[in-house]
Amino acid sequence: MWKESWEKEHPAGARLYTDGQKVNDKQNVVERIIAMISLSLYVGFMNWFVLLVIGAFFYRICLYLVIALLLTLLLPAKPVLWPRFNKLWIFKAWRRYFKYSYCIEEHLNPDKRYIMVEFPHGAFPIGAIVAGTLMQSLFPQMKIYSVAASSVFYVPFWRHFMSWIGSLPATASNFRRLLKRGSVAVVVGGIAEMYMQHPRKERIKLIGRKGFVRIALEQQVDGIIPVYYFGQSRVLDFGPRFLQGVSRRLRVSFGVLIGWMGLPIPRPLPIYMVNGKPVPVPKIEKDDPNFNAKVDELATLVVKELQDLYDRHKAEFGWGDRILSIE
Repeated sequence: MWKESWEKEHPAGARLYTDGQKVNDKQNVVERIIAMISLSLYVGFMNWFVLLVIGAFFYRICLYLVIALLLTLLLPAKPVLWPRFNKLWIFKAWRRYFKYSYCIEEHLNPDKRYIMVEFPHGAFPIGAIVAGTLMQSLFPQMKIYSVAASSVFYVPFWRHFMSWIGSLPATASNFRRLLKRGSVAVVVGGIAEMYMQHPRKERIKLIGRKGFVRIALEQQVDGIIPVYYFGQSRVLDFGPRFLQGVSRRLRVSFGVLIGWMGLPIPRPLPIYMVNGKPVPVPKIEKDDPNFNAKVDELATLVVKELQDLYDRHKAEFGWGDRILSIE
């Protein structure tokens, strides 16, 4: 019965707004201010932390705060996926701040496992993070986890936040471990995409990235789902570009986030999450001589499906003339 009721509330292929929002609704001033402050604390945490460290040389209160934050790294990052945390009111305020909407092209089978490949990363993957707080409501019968850059889990505050929305460091072993529990989402472009923003087109990094495809075949998941966050690339900028090389080598992003009024606050622009149809994953053993060929074949198909997904929905978002460059 729940399945019929859920599908009626979330018709496949329809654009829906979260948290009871309507197309022309506007967020009230108080809630918007709270959303801006909390988003700034989260998104711009590294900026504020650096200022605290500098302040620690002059003010004792700053020193105490730095020590307290660093001590949180000693605490276990558990639970991995905390439903009550994801239902906090503040995340509803974040979704209303971005006029968050979504489209599920095909209803998922809760008894199956999927890998969700999400794009773009952008300057900061806030669309995917907000989606992480929404998954328990959108797919109540499914466990959906994620993997994120390992460096995130060495940062106070971010470490526990990411764990509580269901994320672990992006290693192959963690990927496989989470797939034993349910489905897994991954933002494939990573740090490279932080420096790929363009004023007139969408640029993402996917060509040559096949690790998730290999794991999908090894673990015999039921499908790979392309996910695109329209608008995510416009809410924040990142630079300077010359730091890209060292950032990728160290797997840590060096640079400055620039958003509303030049501050590390995401601009209040709409974000539209589109979940595509699952790309079937063929059954093949890892020791099969055709395994690597099958990896290449499936990776090529994912690229095509992602491009088609983008082209199907870009006009609806008002991006009819904005092309997607898959690199």
